[in-house]
Amino acid sequence: MASNQGRQESPIDPEGGPLALFALELRQLRERCGRPTYRQLATWSAKVGSPYSDTTFSTAARGHTPPSREVVLAFVRACLAYARTGRQQTARAVGEWTARWEALEAELNAGDAAQPSSALFTSSEPAPSPAPPLRPVAREDRTAEPLEPPSATPAVSRAPSRRGKQVLATVLGLVALCGLVLVARHIAAPGSAVADSDYMVEASVATPPTSAGLGGNNRCGRPRYVDGVAWTPCTRADGAKLVFAVQMTNTGPDPVTVKAKLAYVRAAVAHNCPGVWGRGVELTVAPGKTVTSPLAECTVDKLPATAFQAKAWVIASNDYSWGYREMSQTVHVQPDGRTALWADES
Repeated sequence: MASNQGRQESPIDPEGGPLALFALELRQLRERCGRPTYRQLATWSAKVGSPYSDTTFSTAARGHTPPSREVVLAFVRACLAYARTGRQQTARAVGEWTARWEALEAELNAGDAAQPSSALFTSSEPAPSPAPPLRPVAREDRTAEPLEPPSATPAVSRAPSRRGKQVLATVLGLVALCGLVLVARHIAAPGSAVADSDYMVEASVATPPTSAGLGGNNRCGRPRYVDGVAWTPCTRADGAKLVFAVQMTNTGPDPVTVKAKLAYVRAAVAHNCPGVWGRGVELTVAPGKTVTSPLAECTVDKLPATAFQAKAWVIASNDYSWGYREMSQTVHVQPDGRTALWADES
């Protein structure tokens, strides 16, 4: 199975100056969005109307040379599009990163006044036209691609002036204050996430769904996020039946309305679950609560020597395309027609 890990990047020292700190923040954004490869970001940047290459994006996140405003915003839009972030949250993120880029430009210019900003912030590619508003994109597969090594770029050495250090200290103080305010606004049991007032789930405080409510012998897929709701498809294998369900946990402080649809895969062939969950339902998840689709809604008999998976979609209430699907771990029914072995057991 392909991996999204890619090749290990060189570490960045957060004390290495404003450029290093900015590159580190770009990397952290990419991590929070599910760690797409730079090649995948290049693909998504074209889809959202800001096309740049994987090399341009990987260079921006190395912290050696300052990226242009256009490259930074294309990086941000591509990350958020990959994570299926809503349009309003994306717009807020673009505004925030524009301010961050301007603060970086001011700091670098203060530290090297003799260097014109037009020379500091350049791009190897032409600036794209303004990106259109993000629209839901249907995608049935998001296969990870190996990360190609970025081209070598000479490091730029700058010694910030005393005034530059003061500007940096002020900017960092404001960023830290904003972070504290956001955390205070979004703390909610059992975790915290970003709903209408921000654009990304912080992995350090978000609580993904658990399979505790399913009972029995079950496995779930990896959690996905939409508008602060973490969701995952699950399969339970007990007795003579297989049960398929989708769990959704609101990790934010406000109620969130989503649309959900459930199916299952039998011997590599997908089948919609019967009833309303197979056609798609709209529901509201309360803050800090987990909603599980009714376990009786989607069950099938175990078939000897057959593999099964749950398959689910969860999208924002205003989306019109089901978009990306997630699947649970595969369970293999043994020839006796009752014993079930999971993919990590076989």
